[in-house]
Amino acid sequence: MAKGFINCNVIPLAGRSEKFHGFLVEDGYITCIKDYDRIMKESDQKINLKGYTVIPGFIDSHVHLMQRGIKEKMVDLSDTDSFEEAKYYLNKEMDKREEGEWIIGIDFDDTKWKRARVPSKKDLDEVGENYPIILKRICGHLGVANSKALEMIDDSWENVDHESGILKENAVWNLDDIVGITKEDRKEAIIKGIEIAHELGVTSVHEIVDRDGWEAYVELDEERDLELRVRCYLHYDEVGDLEPINKSEFLSLRGIKVFADGSFGGRTAALWDDYSDDPGNNGLLLRDKEQLQDIISTAESKGFQCMIHAIGDRAIDTVVDAYSDSAQMIKELRHRIEHAELLSDENIKRIREMGLVLSVQPNFSYKWSQPGGMNEKRLGKERLERCDPLWNLQRALVKTAFGSDNMPMSPLFGIYSATNHPLLEQRISTYNALQSYITNGAYVGRDEKELGELTEGKKADFVVLSENPLDAEDINDIEVKMTVVNGEIVYSDL
Repeated sequence: MAKGFINCNVIPLAGRSEKFHGFLVEDGYITCIKDYDRIMKESDQKINLKGYTVIPGFIDSHVHLMQRGIKEKMVDLSDTDSFEEAKYYLNKEMDKREEGEWIIGIDFDDTKWKRARVPSKKDLDEVGENYPIILKRICGHLGVANSKALEMIDDSWENVDHESGILKENAVWNLDDIVGITKEDRKEAIIKGIEIAHELGVTSVHEIVDRDGWEAYVELDEERDLELRVRCYLHYDEVGDLEPINKSEFLSLRGIKVFADGSFGGRTAALWDDYSDDPGNNGLLLRDKEQLQDIISTAESKGFQCMIHAIGDRAIDTVVDAYSDSAQMIKELRHRIEHAELLSDENIKRIREMGLVLSVQPNFSYKWSQPGGMNEKRLGKERLERCDPLWNLQRALVKTAFGSDNMPMSPLFGIYSATNHPLLEQRISTYNALQSYITNGAYVGRDEKELGELTEGKKADFVVLSENPLDAEDINDIEVKMTVVNGEIVYSDL
C-alpha cells in the first residue's frame, strides 16, 4: 500500500535549506518527496499531518532500553531531594511486598539531596531489615545494599564493601544475577522499553545488553516485529562464539561494550589529578592499555565494532592509546568512545586524526555542569571548562553522535541540553544538535545508507513534532505527535 503523508513541514536533514510538504512511502521506503501531484495521485492512503513538523526519526546512540523497561517495576528515586524522602517511597513499596522480596530503588542522585551523602548499609537496615534492599545511583556505577541483600552476594564478587554496603562498578552491573530476572521479565521489559521509545520519537537505538538480554531480544524478534531498529552491543566478556549478525529487519548484533572507568558521580571515573572534593582519589582505571588492546584485537578478528566507556581524562588517554594500532579497522568498523566527558584539546585532535567516533550525552552536561553543580565540585572550575566540550568537537569535525544513557531517555531534552550547555562557548545550534541525534547516529551505527535523512530511497522512519525545533522558543515544550517506523505508524497523538 502506498501511503501519502501530506500537509506537513518536512526538515529532511539532507540539506540545510531544503524543505517540502509531503512524501510518498511504499514498502517501508520513501519513494517520492517533491512531486506533490504524484504523491496525491499514487497514494492508496493519505495521512494528513495537520501542518506539523516532520524530521527523521531520532537515533539514541547509547541506551539501556531493556533496563528502562525493567525500571518500571522498581522504585524511582530520581525526583527525591533527601534520603528521608527516598525512605518514604521504599516503605510504600514494602507495603506491597512480602517479607524477603527484593526492593530495588533506582536513580537516586545524592548530589541533589539537601544532605549530599550516599546512604549506608546501616541506613537501609533501618528501612527494612527483613527485605533485601539495594539502591542504585543514577550513574549506574555505584550502589548500596543492606545486610539482607549482602547475604545474597557471593564473597568472590569484586568491589563490594561489606562493612559500608557500598557497591561499585561490576558489582552494580551484576545485580541482575541475584535479583532473579527471568527471560520473560526481560521480554516484557523490552516491549515496555519500545513503547517508551516510540512515545519519545525514537526509531532506532544502540542498545547495550548482556548475553541474557541478547537472547531475550532474539526470542522476541522471532515472535513479533520489534518495530524499532535495535543495534545491540554485548558486554565483551559474554560474547563467546557469537559473531556480528543481522537477525531481521529490526535486530542486529553490531559490537562489544567494555568499561575503561566509572563515573564522576561515583568518583570512579579515572582522572590524572585527584578529585577536588576527595583528595587522594583519582578514580578507577578498570582496564590498562594492554588489556584494552587485547580486547580490541579480539573484537576486530570477528568484525565487531568496539564501544569503550571512558569518562575521565586518564581513561580517555588510555583508550585513545589502545586504539592507536587499529588505524584501518577504526575507519572500517567505526570504533567508538562512549561519553568522553573530560577531553583535552590534544585528545580531540588525536580522535579526529584517527577517525574515532564519539557517542556523547549532552544531558550529562546540562544536569551536572551547572555553576556550583556536581561536576564543579568533583573537578573544580578549571577542569569543568573541559567537560563535555560540544562546540570544540564540532569545530574539530569529530563525528559525534548523541544518546541518552536513560538520563532521561528523551532526545528533545538532549537537544535542549546541547543548545543550552552551561558553558556558553560550548553551546551548539539546534540544527547541529538534530544532526548529532539523527544523521550522525546513523553514521556511527553504520546505517547511513538507509537511515538519518528523509530522502528518496531511504527508510521511512520519522517523527512528527508539534513545533519546528529550529524556530521553537523552548524545545522542552515540543510534543511528539506521531512516530513512524518502516512506514508504519507505531505511535500517534494526532
